[in-house]
Amino acid sequence: TKYNEYIAIHQYAGRSSYQISMTDPNRNGEILNVNFPNSETVAFHLQTNYTFPNCQFGGFNFTPTLEQPPIDIGCVGQRFEHNPNAFDPDGDSLSYELIVPLQDVNTPVPNYLWPDQVGVSADNNYDLNEVTGDFIWDAPQTAGEYNIAMYIISWRNGSPIDTVLRDMQILIEDCDDNRPPTIESPDFICVVAGETVSFEVIGDDPDQGQLVELTALGGPFV
Repeated sequence: TKYNEYIAIHQYAGRSSYQISMTDPNRNGEILNVNFPNSETVAFHLQTNYTFPNCQFGGFNFTPTLEQPPIDIGCVGQRFEHNPNAFDPDGDSLSYELIVPLQDVNTPVPNYLWPDQVGVSADNNYDLNEVTGDFIWDAPQTAGEYNIAMYIISWRNGSPIDTVLRDMQILIEDCDDNRPPTIESPDFICVVAGETVSFEVIGDDPDQGQLVELTALGGPFV
């Protein structure tokens, strides 16, 4: 995986809502659900809608950061889960919405297939939780590369103010019956600000001889 970071400085004329976007000429080749088999001819496009509030009355505004990298790996016939791990430094509420990936400003990619349309089966289903951001695909049937995209929408005082687009890559592999580890941890913790949170996370692999490495990302580390 190659990581590129682009930095630009721009001075806006005044407080308003703006769209910020970037376009890369080519996607990867042979993406199964984007203009297959010629996905390399389709551009990769990201866009963000950002609102400059009146700081005196509306406070500051930062778009959410997505702590989970936009690439993930799954296995044929096994449940796949991904969460972008969005963190809003302003404490704004967030919601999530699946969309067709884009190739230009508000322009969907051609010949897009939703995950359950590749290897159609009664066992091939997907869902995005609009509140938590959990994307669950249960279960992919065909090995290869896929793209999905979602909007992460920031809400303040009941109104949407920002929209960030995540366009991500999912690699589905033939895993030769290698099963993912099971994770035991609290589902929910309520704590008073300033107090220490301490809990145990246990990882166990159902396949003999496998090692489990635990890593963590998310708002508390930001």
